[in-house]
Amino acid sequence: MVGTNQAKGTSMRLELALENERCFKQEQNSKETTLASIGSAGLPARKGQRPQTIRGPLHIQCNGYGDSKYLNQLVGQVLTWPHIESTPTPVSPPDTIRIRLAEMEATDKPSALLTAREFGRVLLGAPTIYLALPLVSAHWAIVRGWAEPHYLASFGLMPAGAVVVYTPRDEQELGVCYLLFSESYRFACSLVRREGQTGRTEPEI
Repeated sequence: MVGTNQAKGTSMRLELALENERCFKQEQNSKETTLASIGSAGLPARKGQRPQTIRGPLHIQCNGYGDSKYLNQLVGQVLTWPHIESTPTPVSPPDTIRIRLAEMEATDKPSALLTAREFGRVLLGAPTIYLALPLVSAHWAIVRGWAEPHYLASFGLMPAGAVVVYTPRDEQELGVCYLLFSESYRFACSLVRREGQTGRTEPEI
């Protein structure tokens, strides 16, 4: 009888955990869908002061990181999007995640990429996000306080829309980062520009 009751209790806890996870995902998807429908022009103003950064060839964020779980969740989700290469490049440092499109899916326009097929990069050691955004998206991300121009962009060594996006500190900021990654992804993906092209290129965020 004791064993039966313990089994029932374990089963109930598992069901509750699964239900909580399902509800959380539905709520999260709803937030992200709302942000995606707004677009970068409708971004809310970021709360608080901008983080300090070191501006230079290695342009990094110095403080204001928030809990690392948000950055990890962001990276983990983006790496599941269609046409993304999830394997690190051999030349990447161990704390650097280069987010690249598969060769057949990447645009040939350098304005959409940080390097060949790479539209985003995340540093984990000193948490920092780099994205290549369309100029309009980069403008609004900067004006609303979510990003700043990458140092190398002013020298023509990175695209004009290359920005340092501040790492997320909470769920709302995580949603904004999803939106900016999604805009960068669509900008870099050549299939998005081909009218009538079959195959899904929209990330499920």
